[in-house]
Amino acid sequence: MERGAPQRPHVEEWREVEPAGDVPVAGRQPPGHHQAAEDIALRSELARVLSRGDFPADRDTLLGRLSEADAPAGLVARLARVTADRPFASAHEVMVALGINEPERRPR
Repeated sequence: MERGAPQRPHVEEWREVEPAGDVPVAGRQPPGHHQAAEDIALRSELARVLSRGDFPADRDTLLGRLSEADAPAGLVARLARVTADRPFASAHEVMVALGINEPERRPR
């Protein structure tokens, strides 16, 4: 019985080196990384503290809810700077008003 030309077995594919691409340099963060990380933390905290049952609510009601839940001072301060001229229908509307509604973007 004769076989075709010898071929490398597939189990050895792990030995091939993959292209490096855009490898992040250790110790360096992309521009705006600190602000993005802070926004992610604030969004997470807002989602932890507020529930659907808290809405609709105005700014002062939400400030009371945040202080009851021991929310970070940075989140309370940002919400306090938002104008109190309209009620919020959802946490998303609060995030838009705070400017922290952008989803995470993973580096490529």
